[in-house]
Amino acid sequence: MPNDAKMLRRSALAAALLLPSMSSAGATTSLEKAKESGTVVVGISNEKPYGYVEPDGTVTGVIVEVLRAALEPIKIKKIEANVSQFSALIPGVTAHRFDVIGAGMYITPKRCQAIAFSIPITRVANVLAAKAGNPHKIHSLEDIAKSSSVKVGTQVGTAQVDDLHRAGIPEDHIVLFNRDTEAIAGLKADRVDAIYYPALEVSDLIKKFGAGDVERVAPYTIAKDNNGNPMLNYQAFGFNKDDADLVTAVNDGIKQLRTSGRLFKILEPYGFTEQDLPDPSVTAAQICSGS
Repeated sequence: MPNDAKMLRRSALAAALLLPSMSSAGATTSLEKAKESGTVVVGISNEKPYGYVEPDGTVTGVIVEVLRAALEPIKIKKIEANVSQFSALIPGVTAHRFDVIGAGMYITPKRCQAIAFSIPITRVANVLAAKAGNPHKIHSLEDIAKSSSVKVGTQVGTAQVDDLHRAGIPEDHIVLFNRDTEAIAGLKADRVDAIYYPALEVSDLIKKFGAGDVERVAPYTIAKDNNGNPMLNYQAFGFNKDDADLVTAVNDGIKQLRTSGRLFKILEPYGFTEQDLPDPSVTAAQICSGS
């Protein structure tokens, strides 16, 4: 009996050690779950034109519609939304609260440390907006950095914040808002003298909330990187690093959309131009490496 007891304990221990590896080997990936259910859950910050929920519950927006089209070849037709603050999207996808970030997020080396990105969907520049008449005569981030009083607003957790720091704008001259709509309201209420957002987003904000009161700064000098090149930002889908098969599937879909010309047809109604299409040779890996 003592020997039998020892053998039983050894067998139980061996089974316990084996279970984690068996469970891991048999784990269902996010892509497999999405294929089985026909549904993918997208993390958005409910901001137009990227990803938002209509009053009737429809999930849409330019980035969401690109995702919808990219998933067609693998028969995933339903998109559900998980709405979060923009700054909570990366923690959300790393915690598997949703499958993909569909908020028009820029690829940056810092973000690449936490999540995986698809190939670029668009290439855009950030610009400034000011009150009508541009009373402070701001035409670049450098103008703000040189001023002793001008304050600029942008959104917490975005790549724009890095641009402002890189331009040498003092911390106490930067005001961070949770949403773009709060930023334009802050501009109109004189909490800031300018706001700094992607060009398309600025145009949409002015159209909806600032017509006659706010204008896009022109002429405007696009901020430059450390090598003196204009800083152009590449928007893409973001994923949990464990979901390489889902990244590959979405990339394959984007490539088909590019080849067919359908990608631009999806982008154009939202205000994008052909100049906003990224060079197909530019990869997420290159941007992640800072090259």
